[in-house]
Amino acid sequence: MLQPEMALPPPIPKKRRRPSVLLADADPARRGLLAHHLRQMGHEVWEATNAASAFELFECHHPPLLLVDQNLPAKGAERLLQHARELSERTPAIFAWSVLLNNQNDTGTNAMPSCDQLLITPTNHDALHRALAPGIRLLELLESLESEREAARMALETAHRETKRAQMATERMRRHALTDDLTRLGNRRAALDHLKDCWDKRGPLGVVMLDLDHFKEINDRFGHGVGDMVLEAVATRWRRCTRSGDQLYRMGGEEFLLLCPRADEGVAAMAAERLRRALEEAPIGTDAGPIAVTLSAGVAARTLPMDSHHALLRAADRALYRAKNAGRNQIRRESSHRRAG
Repeated sequence: MLQPEMALPPPIPKKRRRPSVLLADADPARRGLLAHHLRQMGHEVWEATNAASAFELFECHHPPLLLVDQNLPAKGAERLLQHARELSERTPAIFAWSVLLNNQNDTGTNAMPSCDQLLITPTNHDALHRALAPGIRLLELLESLESEREAARMALETAHRETKRAQMATERMRRHALTDDLTRLGNRRAALDHLKDCWDKRGPLGVVMLDLDHFKEINDRFGHGVGDMVLEAVATRWRRCTRSGDQLYRMGGEEFLLLCPRADEGVAAMAAERLRRALEEAPIGTDAGPIAVTLSAGVAARTLPMDSHHALLRAADRALYRAKNAGRNQIRRESSHRRAG
């Protein structure tokens, strides 16, 4: 760590480059003298002897400072200054500060409306500096504003990127919090949130509670590693035969929920039967060899007496216990029990 007396000096501010100048003057002696002064002041100078070459240099380099001989032939000064003024007004990136050169012997000559400053020649270094100073200061202010605007734009872009990254991170965390790590199905929390959303929409709604038969025996006999393989394979197999729009969730252990929006009890029961047959038709391949797996399921659908989605879930749970008590590997409907009662 640097000691106070060894601290690095503050960075030296970057020296601002002097703006370039277009010097359009038919008088070679005056042009040479002015060019000499300008270069001593640190300006890059583009020299033109007539209006045509001045136009060409301006279009090519867009120098922000113009020193123009008022007596350029064919009203060259007036046309050049007017063109520079109109271009700078149309194009924000182009700045033009114009100084009209007027010989002191030309009495009664007025400045042109399109020029910003009038300089009487012969002149000296100080007078030339005073004529250009307002334009240089204005240019510096404009560049400073542009720099601040660019810094603000970059700050906004950075903030936008950071916000986007934060939103993506939050979404990943949200999905992780709602996903079962083993089966990659939604977990109990996700299931209850989705169930409530569907309930609040007040449309037909069916649910199926699913339980793998004798799963504890698989864990006890083959170990939890094999049990996890069974759960993963079951989830994969069920995904392939789940109806579009239905959603599977792992509620915990060997218990699953199939949520069937816009479905009555009969449609939900058919969806449950597809899942039952998907397990019954072939054993699950594991490291311990193929293992036969079956399920018991309870089906319920929204009815008028139900006051909440919890009541719907309890109805499906009751039907599931009846399926297990009846011998497993079967499906029971809540409505069948109500009719029997």
